[in-house]
Amino acid sequence: MAAGGAAAPKLLAGLTCASCAGTIDVQEGLTNVVCRYCGTPVAVVGERGVTRLMVLDRVDRSAAGLAVRRWFAKGIRKAPALKREARLEESFLAWFPFVRVRFDVVGWVLGTKEHRKKSGNRWVTEHRPVEVQVERSVDRTMESGDMAEFGVRRVGLAGDQLLPLDDELLRSRGMVFRPQRTPAEVGDALTRTAMEQVQATGEVDRVTFSWFAAIRRRTTVVYYPFWVIRYGFRGQSYQALIDAEDGTLAYGKAPGNHLFRALSLVGACAGACFAGTTLLQHLDVLLRGDNGLMALVAVGLVLAGFVAWGYRQFRRGGVVEEGTGLADGSAEPSLLQSIQRIMKEHS
Repeated sequence: MAAGGAAAPKLLAGLTCASCAGTIDVQEGLTNVVCRYCGTPVAVVGERGVTRLMVLDRVDRSAAGLAVRRWFAKGIRKAPALKREARLEESFLAWFPFVRVRFDVVGWVLGTKEHRKKSGNRWVTEHRPVEVQVERSVDRTMESGDMAEFGVRRVGLAGDQLLPLDDELLRSRGMVFRPQRTPAEVGDALTRTAMEQVQATGEVDRVTFSWFAAIRRRTTVVYYPFWVIRYGFRGQSYQALIDAEDGTLAYGKAPGNHLFRALSLVGACAGACFAGTTLLQHLDVLLRGDNGLMALVAVGLVLAGFVAWGYRQFRRGGVVEEGTGLADGSAEPSLLQSIQRIMKEHS
């Protein structure tokens, strides 16, 4: 209570300074404030500002430690001795800022699509004109702070309870990291990436004209909680982040399983050699078919994907990174994903 029995004015973190991107604490009712980080005067403009929200933690320190222990014992890519020898050394609760962008993509794509049909004793390819209307909703998140040390690049907010940001409350429960980039900057980057992905997933083989637009864009800043847990293993320090809302692994770094790395490379090469040798023995039979050459190319791409997967496991398996917060494309692909990637690149 303030002097005289009056309640102290409530602080609401509702603005980001345009000069330094620091979060400004605003007392209810004020229309003009000064940034405490750089001294820049800031006008409180209400609904025209970016909404700031928070997600509260529901997982305690003990449950977060158990989640890391379960991750140690899961899978074969990590060092087998990890579950026995790893020692948890430090843990703390922290909120990190993420920018969430939601918008709708509309557009048109004109071009041609390939159709194969049999004409007599051979197959011919026709290019038929197509017109595709695109309507898609996008909901993406990206870190707006410096997350290089922590590894989490995105969060899933589906089903989470989003509350108005109460900076004072979060500081009383753990550490609060500040944004390093403005919401507009991160929002524009998210929009560009999402638009590129939407355009790349069209149903047209050869594009002659395309037009896309992002409409009804809404940008918010969400402070999301993680348990940061550091552990030691054979003289080295590693780190894991547990989602403090649902208890899942958001990011974890661990030493790799060297035996698995070696067996992956040797097994992939041996399997590809065996399959290739078997294929050559029946090459004449395969080429007699109507699509013999295409089938031969497809088999070759599958074998190339198999070898590529084995090589990646050997080359990158010294340190394993896993978690739901990894950026798109940074997670280690499965064998099937490696084969699909090779076939797509050469299709």
